[in-house]
Amino acid sequence: MTQRGRAFADIVYTILIVEKAYPVDVVATALGMNYAAFHSRLISRTCFSADEIQNLLEVVPDPRLASYLLERSIFVAAERSSGVEQAEPVASLQRGATRVVVEATDVLELVDAALAGGGMDHRKQRLVLKEIDEAERALASLRLGLKGTYIEQSLRISKR
Repeated sequence: MTQRGRAFADIVYTILIVEKAYPVDVVATALGMNYAAFHSRLISRTCFSADEIQNLLEVVPDPRLASYLLERSIFVAAERSSGVEQAEPVASLQRGATRVVVEATDVLELVDAALAGGGMDHRKQRLVLKEIDEAERALASLRLGLKGTYIEQSLRISKR
């Protein structure tokens, strides 16, 4: 296999094998594959298809997967709100806004520590960029939640 799909497979491998975030056999079954077929994708012998990637994002909701797919585009991955969050839109928006502040604070703390410690090296830069990705995702998720809340409320108002 060429480099095509290898980096994506490496991320999936890290999440499932190294970090043991989800059982491999359970994920394979959820994707409608036997273990051997799924394993061949994990080790980059076979590429994931577009449908398999879409299903994988549903079964393994790790933001690194979506971020990798959008990495070279102008888009940022945003998390959709769950059914529980849609039932309590105000609380969900407050949690989302708080998350934005926490993620932005994490970026600021890392940059401040790096500068106080003598400067930014490649490891510190990678950590800061990771935190920026998380802050962008939190902000995009808040925007999506805010749009959904006001659209939903305006629809309710127009029905009256």
